[in-house]
Amino acid sequence: MDSQAITSTRSANGLASNGTHHHENGDTAANMASTLKRYPETGILVLIVGSGIGGLMSALECWRKGHSIQILERSAGPVYSGDNLTIQPSALSILRHWPELCKEIEEEHNREIDIGSWTYVSASKIIRSIRTSSQKRNADLENHLDYKHTGEHIYGPNPPSFNDSENIIGRKGPHVAFMQSRIKFYKSLIRQAQRLGLLIEYDKRVVSYYEDDESGIGGVVLKNGERREADVVVAADGIKTSSGRLISGEDIQPKESGMAIYRSAYPTEHALSEPQVKARWDFKKGGRPIWEFWLGPGLHVLVVVTEDIVCWGLTHLDDGSASESWTPDVEPAEVLKVMEREAPGWHPAVAAIMKTAPNGTIIHWKLMWRDLCEKWTSPAGHVVQVGDSAHSFLPSSGNGASQAMEDAITLATCLQLGGKSNISSATKVYNKLRYERVSCAQKMSFVNSQIKHQTDWAAVAKNPKLIRTRFPRWIYQHDPEAYAYEKFSLALHHVLSGGEAEFQNTNFPRGHIFKRWTMEEVMEEIKAGKSVEALLDGDWS
Repeated sequence: MDSQAITSTRSANGLASNGTHHHENGDTAANMASTLKRYPETGILVLIVGSGIGGLMSALECWRKGHSIQILERSAGPVYSGDNLTIQPSALSILRHWPELCKEIEEEHNREIDIGSWTYVSASKIIRSIRTSSQKRNADLENHLDYKHTGEHIYGPNPPSFNDSENIIGRKGPHVAFMQSRIKFYKSLIRQAQRLGLLIEYDKRVVSYYEDDESGIGGVVLKNGERREADVVVAADGIKTSSGRLISGEDIQPKESGMAIYRSAYPTEHALSEPQVKARWDFKKGGRPIWEFWLGPGLHVLVVVTEDIVCWGLTHLDDGSASESWTPDVEPAEVLKVMEREAPGWHPAVAAIMKTAPNGTIIHWKLMWRDLCEKWTSPAGHVVQVGDSAHSFLPSSGNGASQAMEDAITLATCLQLGGKSNISSATKVYNKLRYERVSCAQKMSFVNSQIKHQTDWAAVAKNPKLIRTRFPRWIYQHDPEAYAYEKFSLALHHVLSGGEAEFQNTNFPRGHIFKRWTMEEVMEEIKAGKSVEALLDGDWS
């Protein structure tokens, strides 16, 4: 299908024919026509609930595929919170279609807020990892390790597998850093939406979802009683979305995972003003980020030092004191107390960097989990879930944002291929293409977490590579847009036949026999003595 340059027509109410708002400084569409290509308009109106990363990427990709967009957000304005996030090449590859956005992100992160290596250290034994290669500078490899007198090297430097010079697909670009400042990345998405004239309506809290199959519409009810309707409603409003009542017949509440995390992020210069921190993490201007895991029994600390930002997180067993709020109201002393209580003997440098956290920068967040539902679409297919609304990921996965973006890319493409007359089937094809892959990605994230907290140190001593965080080829070499174009017809036949026509996904580990699983089942297997590695059948490399 050929793309066309952006075109828009101003209407009497100030909206372009594609549902966008024109900028005061001129026609955004005309300004961008030379670089950004848009498919022909489909006539499909998409109402997106939630303007997080999954919601905004859904808006951008649906717009690019020719759909009209409306966005509702429950917050009073943009929520600029969080520290760093990691985005896999499978999701970042879509930026090849967004030249201005891609350029902005590349320039914003020109200092390579990327990880050249991962380093693992025990709770009382340390090692430092100094920046190795990135995807753009594979030849520039440093392999510098600093051992302390109390230190023991566990594993690393360990360049992410998608930085491998043999990753031909990845070398084609776009060359955008895997590790991103969440705030900067989010602001870039908002600015791109603004350049298109897409309007985010804030302070619009959705309390329920509905659909009318006869009329072919989905809708939402706002807290003030107002109703909004569209051809497709995208629930991108997070783990506590109320869309579950319509889609699965009940509100499936997230469960406590048994873990909690302290997180903080603040300017690097503030942290380095402490002599002990500077001696341990003396980041040089223009250097590559330092990324370290410090592993202890039942908990781990991640320390990241970049040119602009220091962030750290302590993931530990939840003692009931954590909340589901992102309110930064924790003092460093509380974090240090938990560390020493659960794993005495931490190296003084870790305590020192935590003590540098300014007031109002530390959160204590309860990690929630929701077992994956097979259905992400309403019975008639006019309401559909993306991102955390459909699936939750633990922070240790490094995959939550990636899978939300893959959702957005796949959904927009399926709606384009199905057209306005086949919306119901198109959303169900989207569900079919995504469910098994996401289930496997969730399992991998859970295993990553368990490896850090239920470490078999005897096995690691023999094979330190076991401690690594997994970023397998089936994750990072996937192209969700190409996959949707390739598989749509076969999956559609499967959907229309009521499941009688055979369809096999190929976007999860080769050799893996897919079956549904729950967190409780996996935990029981671990308690029964099954190794964490044994939970991953097939080729997860």
